[in-house]
Amino acid sequence: MPRFRTEIQVSKPTFQINYSDKICFVGSCFAEAIGEKFKESRFITNINPFGILYNPVSIARSLEMLMEQTIFNEKDLHFKSGLWHSFSHHGKFSSPDKDLALAQINKSINDGTIFLKNANFLFITLGTSFVYEHKNLEMVVSNCHKYPSDTFNRYRLEVDEIVDQYKNLIVKLLVFNPKLRIIFTVSPVRHWKDGAHGNQVSKAVLLLAIDQLEQLFENVSYFPSYELVLDDLRDYRFFAEDLLHTNNLATDYIWEKIQSWFNDQTKQFCKDTDQLIKARNHRPLFPDSPEYSTFLESMLEKVNLLIERYPNANFINDRDLFTDRISELTNY
Repeated sequence: MPRFRTEIQVSKPTFQINYSDKICFVGSCFAEAIGEKFKESRFITNINPFGILYNPVSIARSLEMLMEQTIFNEKDLHFKSGLWHSFSHHGKFSSPDKDLALAQINKSINDGTIFLKNANFLFITLGTSFVYEHKNLEMVVSNCHKYPSDTFNRYRLEVDEIVDQYKNLIVKLLVFNPKLRIIFTVSPVRHWKDGAHGNQVSKAVLLLAIDQLEQLFENVSYFPSYELVLDDLRDYRFFAEDLLHTNNLATDYIWEKIQSWFNDQTKQFCKDTDQLIKARNHRPLFPDSPEYSTFLESMLEKVNLLIERYPNANFINDRDLFTDRISELTNY
C-alpha cells in the first residue's frame, strides 16, 4: 500500500527524561502548550516566568534576569490605556494596579530563579527572528502592548547575532546550573504578518542558529516540533480556526513523539497519570449512586498506589480531590 505522508522518526538522544526531573519552559505560545502537557501529566515544571515570549533577544534577556534574580521597580513599568506594563513581560503581567503588577512580576522572577537553579532541563522555543526595538528606550521589547507602530524599529535578526548572544547565554546558564540540559525547539505557529515568505525566512534563521549552537555545545539538543507539524502532519486539520496556531491534536502528537525521549519508568508514569486525568475529568450521570462512590474509593486507592510507586512525584492534589468528593457523598 502506498504511503501518504512522510512520518518523522524522532532520533533518540544520549540522555533520557525522568518523571522526577525539574523542567523549565520559556518561549512562544507553543512552549506553553507543550509545557502544559508536561504539567498536566504531573511533571515538575515552571512555564514562562515572563509570560509568552517570541523572539530570541527577549527570551535570552529573560533568562539572564532569572539568573541575576532581577528586581523590578516603578521605573521599569509604563502606563498606557489604564494599565501598567513591562516591556520585558507578556500582557498577562499588566495591571491597573502598579503595586500588584510589580508584585506579580517579582514573585514570578523569584520562583523562576529558584526553579532554574535546580532544573534538569530547559526547553527554549523560539517563535520568530523579527524583533521590535523601542526607539526611545533603545531596547528590544518582549511585547508591544498595543503601542503605536512608529514607537518601534522592526527588523530581522541575523543568524550570527543569535548565535553570538546564545553562546554567551549558554555559558552563563551552565555556570549557574552545571547539570542543566538545554533543548531548543522552533514554534510551528506561523507569523503571517511577515507574509508567507517572510515567515519562512524568519524560521530558517532560527533553525540555522540552533543548528550551530547544537554543534558547539554538548549540553544543547534540538527537538523537531516545527518539522513534525509542517513536514509530518502537513494538514490544516492540525491547526486552530485562524489556520496559524496549532490545535490540541497537533500538541498531542508532539507530546506522543517527545515521549521517545523518556525512560521506561517515565513512559509508564505517563500512562498511569493519563488514567488519573481521565478519572478526574469524569462527570457521572448519577453522582449519588453507590457505583460512583465505589469508583471514587477505587481511584483514591490508585492514587495512594501511585504515591508509593512514584515517590518523587506530587499527587497530593489528586488525593485531596478524591478524598473531598468521598467526604461530600458521605456528608450528603
